[in-house]
Amino acid sequence: MSNVSRIHKLVALLAGTLLYTSASAMSFQTLLEEDFEDVSGITSNSSIRTVNNIVTNNPTQLSGSPSVSFTNAGNGDASVASFNVRNGGNAIDGSSASSSTTFDNFFGTSANQFLVIGDNSGDLTGSSNGGTNTGASSTLNIQFALASITIGNPQILDIQFDYVFDTNNTSNPDDFIAELILQDLSKVDLLSFTQPSSSTRGTFTTSLSYALLASAPTHLNFRLFEGRNNGSSAVGIDNIQVTITAVPEPEILTLLGGGLLCFRFFRRKSA
Repeated sequence: MSNVSRIHKLVALLAGTLLYTSASAMSFQTLLEEDFEDVSGITSNSSIRTVNNIVTNNPTQLSGSPSVSFTNAGNGDASVASFNVRNGGNAIDGSSASSSTTFDNFFGTSANQFLVIGDNSGDLTGSSNGGTNTGASSTLNIQFALASITIGNPQILDIQFDYVFDTNNTSNPDDFIAELILQDLSKVDLLSFTQPSSSTRGTFTTSLSYALLASAPTHLNFRLFEGRNNGSSAVGIDNIQVTITAVPEPEILTLLGGGLLCFRFFRRKSA
């Protein structure tokens, strides 16, 4: 074997080792993943299962052990029934034709399942609606716990989910907020809408520098505020994913780049 061939093999081995080291260093951990497809009992387009019922009877069917809470002022009428899972054929999702009482088929076919916050049945005319007397309102929260971070040197926190915020009253000033809750109980706002409209829907995606967070993330929270006489608002959520990545050290990437350059050089010399 010629010296060039030996060096060629050694450089190839070095490049492969560095590539493996870099891939290993770039560790990846899922903190939360939920698409609501594992929830059983949604047997028809009119089927609804409350989050409380699922957590009580089939806790493994929902990731992040979601907990719901609500507060009512005056005759606000939020309840545990205001948090539920349905399919894309349900009345609240409606059809692709624009409607003031549906999500306009945002969640698609009946094969798809999603979370509803703020409506206990039917389309966007159910409870809760914030109440009618002076000072009435309803505030609804659902929190998903995030797995504890186990990877070393975490760098980037990625958060993604599909959402729709709609109402049966186009002048409705209700609020929808998505936020990250940290270990020190501080919060990071992700989404904040003060009024639902045809544009308050889509796929939310963000990447946060872990080093800039005040402490480790512990929960992902979705909150809906429904005010007095504002009609009925609701939020739909699907395809939640929270991940964290440990980026390789700069020195490893530098060595990897150098190794690959040497590899290319000796390949040309060998040729």
